[in-house]
Amino acid sequence: MLPFEISPQLPLLESCKTIKQAFQVHAQIILNGFQHHVFPISRLISFFALLGSEEGLNYSQIIFCQIEQPNQFIYNTMIRGFSHSKFPEKALVFYSSMLHQVNQSPNNFTFPFLLNSCARLSTLKPGIQVHSHIIKFGFDLDLYVGNALMHFYSVFKHLNDARIVFEGSLVRDLVSYNTMINGYGLVGRPGPALRLFRKMQESGIVPDEFTFVALLSAFSSLDDSRIGKQIHGFVYRNPSCVDSNGLLKAAILDMYAKSGLMDLADRVFSSMASNKSTAAWSSMISGYARRGETAAARRMFDQMDRRDLICWTAMISGYSQSGQYSEALELFAQMEYLGIRPDECTMAAVLSACAGLGALSLGERLHGRYIGGELCSQNIILSTALIDMYSKGGKIDSSLHMFHRIPKGLRTVSLFNSMISGLAQHGLGKSALAVFREMESVGLGPDSVSFVAVLSACSHSGLIEEGKELFRSMLDVYGIRPHKEHYGCMVDLLGRDGCLDEAYDLIRSMPFEANSVIWRALLGACKLHGNVKIGEVAAQKLIELEPDHGAHYVLLSNMLANTNKWEQAVRVRKLMEDKGIQKPPGWSYTEFQGTIHWFLASDKSHLQDKRIESMLHDMAMQLKSAGYVPNTAQVVFDIDEEEKETVVSYHSEKLALAFGLVNSSTGETIRIMKNLRVCGDCHSAFKLLSKIYCREIIVRDASRFHHFKNGCCSCKDFW
Repeated sequence: MLPFEISPQLPLLESCKTIKQAFQVHAQIILNGFQHHVFPISRLISFFALLGSEEGLNYSQIIFCQIEQPNQFIYNTMIRGFSHSKFPEKALVFYSSMLHQVNQSPNNFTFPFLLNSCARLSTLKPGIQVHSHIIKFGFDLDLYVGNALMHFYSVFKHLNDARIVFEGSLVRDLVSYNTMINGYGLVGRPGPALRLFRKMQESGIVPDEFTFVALLSAFSSLDDSRIGKQIHGFVYRNPSCVDSNGLLKAAILDMYAKSGLMDLADRVFSSMASNKSTAAWSSMISGYARRGETAAARRMFDQMDRRDLICWTAMISGYSQSGQYSEALELFAQMEYLGIRPDECTMAAVLSACAGLGALSLGERLHGRYIGGELCSQNIILSTALIDMYSKGGKIDSSLHMFHRIPKGLRTVSLFNSMISGLAQHGLGKSALAVFREMESVGLGPDSVSFVAVLSACSHSGLIEEGKELFRSMLDVYGIRPHKEHYGCMVDLLGRDGCLDEAYDLIRSMPFEANSVIWRALLGACKLHGNVKIGEVAAQKLIELEPDHGAHYVLLSNMLANTNKWEQAVRVRKLMEDKGIQKPPGWSYTEFQGTIHWFLASDKSHLQDKRIESMLHDMAMQLKSAGYVPNTAQVVFDIDEEEKETVVSYHSEKLALAFGLVNSSTGETIRIMKNLRVCGDCHSAFKLLSKIYCREIIVRDASRFHHFKNGCCSCKDFW
């Protein structure tokens, strides 16, 4: 009998528009007694399993469970259906069931679907086991199975394994080459991708649009856009590839945008059809944002008729990367209001903005709402972002807790760097060294960033010998040549310890000219230890490098004032005035009930100004009773001592503290962020105030964190 004679209802499946209509066809098959015939049932399972809906897959499982002996086609259909679903791991369950079925074994159609499922899992192990089964059943030389294996290894960035499969293939087609070229692009290896493309041409295989998209993706991460331009030229010599291909044009645009060539990117963008893809818009937004042109990026964003999650993420990331953290969080709030759920890329950008602002309560809310416990420990991008957010928000214990929850096998160098950097900011040098040693013990070699973080930790904690040994080991042990950042850390380390001559000698022995960061570290150390001679040399170098930067003049003036060289200090301030150079304004902020409250020195514009003023008076009285005398040495204005005391009492961090004391509960920790280094007077006052009001006060200044508690500071007056 012919198939349609077995069940005349089967042709109706082809015309079904909804799942309900398919249910009716199934009902007719049952009514006509064909529910035990393999052919109609296999067609039904195929229809429901490949419908692309969760309801269809569930229904196909119900039918499957009613079959006594499913055949190879039915098993393959179920594996294929789950390979594209939200539950790819279930494909492995059906494969296991197939292996236990008598007289049933996988074929060359089974493994491509199965490997597609494995590529969507979070771990490599199941795919490796499937690879061993491929060899066992003799399908390792099959073209389609080989292509699926290459794709699987490429997804997990195991390009060496993918290349072994590629080289072992007896036959290679266009998909084989495209898979490998795309894989090299994923891991940022454009060289092998280009060599493979040339080999492909030599083999007589004609590239298609997917080849060029993969090549362009591989070269878009390079600063050098010359090869990308050559690929663009090759594409345009083959008009059939690009004329109506939006995907390829979007890849060309993305390559130019990532290379910073926005004029060329804009030219490609303008040549695209009026219904431009959201990918093209996102590339333009990201390109402008990457160049720091966030206003241009926002204009592109606002011009869009329809915005998907990628566009929102591109704009939020642009703001976050350019340091416009408030704008990033405001835009995210709009996205939330519209009911758009963020993905891991969005959350990484938003958490970065929270870290930059020190918006701890917002970061904690986002952590609780969007990021589950298991996801935290398995997703390294989010874990790293959370560790950074908690560190910069002042909760270093939470950062450590996050770090220790992540399985050791999943930890990366970037994750370790984030943890070491956080510990360094909090002055926990010995803990930072312990994490650095742990990184070495698990076989992860430190990189240049690792050494900046750990040397900074040594500097903030006064670990002189440990810092020197680490600096020596960079080249001797790890083959990493120190850069300016590493020398800057060493100058800071030596300078803080009072080894100013040694620090100055190190600068003069460097294989390159010192930058402003290095000279500023030396000048800061000279101010700390009162070494005017070397300090003036450092200040002169700073003024030569950045003649309009007011902070250098202020630092020199304060150093002179600290050593009672009042006339010279006044002359420096006069020089600033004559040149029209302004001192960078000092500001502080604190977070209360999800809102950031900003304060400028001597500012009285806050809505709670009266309550803040009253608390400032109470703070001054309490300090006076405790025997505290304001340190006015750095106030070099020609005013009397009482006025100088008033000036220091209205520093921005004291205004923020007064606001925090007024609005928080007894015993609650107060967190303050400041754009400049905390001054000596505020530092001394905060130590006493932490004891007077029985509060822990955490201040993040331009240099590090200060944890004030019970009359002491975590920096041990070393900052």
